[in-house]
Amino acid sequence: MKAIKYLDCYASIGKWAGKDPAAPWTLEKMLQDMERCGIHGALIFSNYARNIQPSVGNEIVTEICRDNPRLIPAWVALPSVADEAPRGPHFVEKMIEAGAKAAKIYPRQHHFLVNEDDAGDLLTALQEARIPLLVDAGDYEPYNQITWEEIKWLAQSYPDLPVILHAVRWEATRILLPLLKQFPNLHVEFSNYQANRIIEFLVERVGADQLLFGTEMMQKSPGAAKAFVDYADISDVDRRKIAGENLIRLLKLEEIPPDYEIASADDPILAKAKEGRPIDDMLVIDGHAHIAEKGHSDIVIAVMPRADASGVIERSGRLGVDITCASGWGGVWTDYERGNLAVAEAIRDFPKNFVGYATLDPLYVTDWEKELHFCYEESGMKGMKPYYPRNKIPYSDPAYDPWFRYGNEHRLFALMHPSDNFEEEMNILASKYPEISFLLAHSGWMYEVARRHARLVQKFPNVFCEITFTSVTNGIIEFLVKEVGSEKVIYGTDTSMRDPIPQFGWVAYADISEEDKRNILGRNMKKILDRCLI
Repeated sequence: MKAIKYLDCYASIGKWAGKDPAAPWTLEKMLQDMERCGIHGALIFSNYARNIQPSVGNEIVTEICRDNPRLIPAWVALPSVADEAPRGPHFVEKMIEAGAKAAKIYPRQHHFLVNEDDAGDLLTALQEARIPLLVDAGDYEPYNQITWEEIKWLAQSYPDLPVILHAVRWEATRILLPLLKQFPNLHVEFSNYQANRIIEFLVERVGADQLLFGTEMMQKSPGAAKAFVDYADISDVDRRKIAGENLIRLLKLEEIPPDYEIASADDPILAKAKEGRPIDDMLVIDGHAHIAEKGHSDIVIAVMPRADASGVIERSGRLGVDITCASGWGGVWTDYERGNLAVAEAIRDFPKNFVGYATLDPLYVTDWEKELHFCYEESGMKGMKPYYPRNKIPYSDPAYDPWFRYGNEHRLFALMHPSDNFEEEMNILASKYPEISFLLAHSGWMYEVARRHARLVQKFPNVFCEITFTSVTNGIIEFLVKEVGSEKVIYGTDTSMRDPIPQFGWVAYADISEEDKRNILGRNMKKILDRCLI
């Protein structure tokens, strides 16, 4: 069968402000990552064009792409309202002459309005040439460049203009889905849009023609995005469209980047990931997950199809996950009792595949002995999931003492979400309760967080870095392995809030050894589970 072509619709090159010293950024690294992941080509724009001067940055990216046939230039566009940029027809003419295949706009960052008076000549020229318009559509910084009302106006006013939404967040489905149904010229990629089962959900409702593969290199892990498509439960016809055929059509590419030479598979995990096959030769454990109540998936914060325990276990099974460690959504968000009942039921339904986190909120617990008995001795939970973002009680507060004492006595493990004074609190807890295995949640969020968590892991033998975050920060798995060793890094996904696949791809495609991946994906968490005295 002919190999699937992967063409990335969302990548950038060049320096950016605030880059962490450890973050990869060079052109050479981008090309190496693309080859390792099997990404044949990428549509890229210049960070200089975005952040400093579009005309200069566009020249830079054009030159880079001229020397690297796997890269395709996109230009950053300004409207001509201040006479500083060419009018729309002239700008498009220059784009075509230079071989640029798409235009990207930053209305908020570049301080212009998305309307007919200010941007009409640019949008009309792009539409007449059928040149795709790229725009970040996330609801939070730094991606909030356009409102949903403006997106609707764009798609409606310029029906022959292909609009590609970058950086859509996982909460957006209830807004985005009606727009995709209404406007066939609207397209979306999934680098940030990691909602549970979202690729399957959209293929079923709008088809595959409006869906694209994007990575947000160099900020995000390209392997995370590629795995999302490779493991999606869709037909190969639809997979090919999303992976590259749709972008090839939109960009009207005449020359397609070639296949890579087939390299020897010295890493079975990477080889299986590239083929979308489960890891079936080891115990794979997800250390950070959440479930809805049985038979229910209407979660307020986002669309999460099949978010109960059976759905979570089935979805993660596509990756080869054998055991899922999860808390109940209700318990995390406010109602610890209902959350714990859901977890207890999941343990009964899936005793070999499910390990439970108890959620206990000192604002509501009146009888600690009763709650601890139900969660651990009666229901068989092994984890602890306090949650500062909802109750605002510091983890070192004496209100938690009964729970942590019990956890220490029974060698439980605790998943600790960052708090406002996290490092100081964890210094206290890790020292005071040395028999609890503390998993520091979201250690892969950003390099600043990874550094803080690494300091704690280096200091305490009972502290570990758990990775999950939508950012799937490029290079941070490698950074954590270097700083604390792969034996102290835990695979977790935050499913069913996020789909588990990108988080898995983050590890499977990381530039680390096979043994490091096996430690992260299961061996470390198994040792933690085996210590528990429940």
